[in-house]
Amino acid sequence: MSYKAEKEAFVGNLNGTTVTEIALINASAPLAVLLRAVAIPWLFGQVYCKFNIGFRFLLDFCLLVLPTMLCVTILADNTIALLSGGVSMVLSLLVFSDRRSKPSKPPQNQSVSLQTILERKLSENVPFVTNYRAYANIATAVCILAVDFHIFPRRFAKAEMYGTGLMDAGVGSFVVSNAIVSPEARGKYRMARSLSGKLSNIAQSVKSTAPLWVIGLSRMVAVKALDYQEHVTEYGVHWNFFFTLAVVRVLSTAVLQFTGAGMSGLLSLVLAVQYQFALSNQGLLEFVLHGSDGKDPRRGFLDANREGICSCWGFLAVYFAGVELGKFIFKKRSTVQQWLVGCVQLLVSCGVFWLLLVLCEEYVEPVSRRTANLAYQLWMMVYNIQIIGSMLLVDLVVVIAAELRLVKRDYSPRIWAVEKTADDSKEAVPTEQQLPDWCVLSAVNRNQLFFFLLANLLTGAVNLCVDTLRTEPFMAFCIVFAYMLQLCNVAVVLHARNISLKFW
Repeated sequence: MSYKAEKEAFVGNLNGTTVTEIALINASAPLAVLLRAVAIPWLFGQVYCKFNIGFRFLLDFCLLVLPTMLCVTILADNTIALLSGGVSMVLSLLVFSDRRSKPSKPPQNQSVSLQTILERKLSENVPFVTNYRAYANIATAVCILAVDFHIFPRRFAKAEMYGTGLMDAGVGSFVVSNAIVSPEARGKYRMARSLSGKLSNIAQSVKSTAPLWVIGLSRMVAVKALDYQEHVTEYGVHWNFFFTLAVVRVLSTAVLQFTGAGMSGLLSLVLAVQYQFALSNQGLLEFVLHGSDGKDPRRGFLDANREGICSCWGFLAVYFAGVELGKFIFKKRSTVQQWLVGCVQLLVSCGVFWLLLVLCEEYVEPVSRRTANLAYQLWMMVYNIQIIGSMLLVDLVVVIAAELRLVKRDYSPRIWAVEKTADDSKEAVPTEQQLPDWCVLSAVNRNQLFFFLLANLLTGAVNLCVDTLRTEPFMAFCIVFAYMLQLCNVAVVLHARNISLKFW
């Protein structure tokens, strides 16, 4: 067997893991954000604001990125222990934080009523959305390289046909991540009235996705030219992740030009049901699995790329659902109480989608990223709402802890800003909100497409230079660690210099 065939076999014919295990891995992201917010003021206090960008970057990397790396590589079988340790650290820091610091105000002013906290007004800039979108990129970047080493459990790799591997969530998460901050979701979408206006908006959408088309074509040419390993049943012979994102964006614009953004939820439901009906009752599933003649041909563009082309309809349904989710997230809220209610609603909806997922897998069809079927669409809502809701909950916990003076607001990084009141301290203390925001999560979120493109290029370079199948576990982890360190370093440097890379 050739080395290329070995590498393709290494990531093929897999069945994934359980939705529950993936949910536990996802919990490491919001927990890392919480630990960072609590640990830094406890460990460094005001000194943190004086650290240079290099030291703050290393702290961010160790507290925010490293836990995700550990959960999917060398500590993958100890996720519960890792999460338990993180929770214990957070609770310990909160309990002992008040004892190691002297009160800055008289005792009578330190007690804050619950009603006062609930009525505090929060900034319109919501950090949990940035955190969620950045982690979607970071987790994907870790997985696309780590999967080529033995330190990455095979159950986390993409499932061949049915199953829920951690990497199966990648493209669906990117679709939801883009949808929740789209103009349609944020109430900035304007539907043209005339046909020429509608066509002009669609043409503009095609233009705005030009980077995705160019990157997709470049990747296809590079893979063929370098004889790089590829998993044909993932998207097809020529199709790839970038083409799917571009097609979904253009199709969503075209549809919404004629229906309006207010119909996104209904569109998602109709598309999801019709697509699943076509898969189950109209022979579409047989076409995706075995081709037009039932012998798995790869002749002709449609047959060669049937997985990528057909799954676009499923991802389009996911996108419309993401738009509806985004509209809920950016609904007008101002107080802590209103956001707490929103957080509860998000987590309850996550449970509802999880129940629907269980029923769908039992009575309709198991999860299949290859076809992006109804079960996969439901799983994507569970997966992403869990992370978004957890990130929101963490931000609210930190805000409440700061109001109770368990966390020092002035020194806690990226804490959700609140409106100042007459009782707040007027001391001129430099906070992270006043300093340049050098957080790794903000940096990655700023240049997401470039970050992911660079991750793909570095992954390719590592695979061409290193025998990943025969690399010892320790060395494999060191390679993944150095790769992520460099990726995040580039993102932070660009962010610190106020550079936003655009390709169009």
